[in-house]
Amino acid sequence: MSLTSVPGKIMETIIKEYTVEYLNKKNWLSVSQHGFVKGRSCLTNLLEAFEAWTRLLDKGHGINIIFLDYRKASDTVPPSRLLVKLVQLGITGKLLKWIKNFISERHMRVMLLDTFSKWITVLSGIPQGSVLGPLLFLTFVNELPEWITSSMLMFADDTKIWTKIDKVDDNYTLQADLDKLVRWSEIWLLKYNVEKCKVMHIGHIRPTKYFMSVD
Repeated sequence: MSLTSVPGKIMETIIKEYTVEYLNKKNWLSVSQHGFVKGRSCLTNLLEAFEAWTRLLDKGHGINIIFLDYRKASDTVPPSRLLVKLVQLGITGKLLKWIKNFISERHMRVMLLDTFSKWITVLSGIPQGSVLGPLLFLTFVNELPEWITSSMLMFADDTKIWTKIDKVDDNYTLQADLDKLVRWSEIWLLKYNVEKCKVMHIGHIRPTKYFMSVD
């Protein structure tokens, strides 16, 4: 968690308000995202998932769900690639330059009681504990649902995808979508923590193994 100055937080708040207003006019936010979004929460995420899964079960389908976990998500977002995402959304000029200065060439040190560590240069990541950080992360992962055909819900970096399972080929569809998400993670350098990614089976179906090939 980062500690930033009060004047800095005030500036972040101003930048965030104008940026959100601009992005809302573009209708940019994916409906799959429930984290750090006004009117949405962890509860709305769970209710929407529960409703979708119940509807499938009532129709006699089985469901396979994959829960995905990133490896230190906020700490590993590459600043240069985040800036590319912002440009794609139409954020340029002085605002882009300000955000670039905000996330690039940062220096940090750790304080324990009255003792400080040496300053180190932070090469990646979004400042945790900042006002603008959550919004920047949402812009970075916002396009994920466009990469797959399966259903998806997100709460910031917590992601789950699922599909109904009636035949063997349905498993291939979910595996193909998983491969696409791994490909996205390789392009944008936001790696998955494979050990923490889990599969849940619902309904009377044969358990299936899925594979993630990551570095």
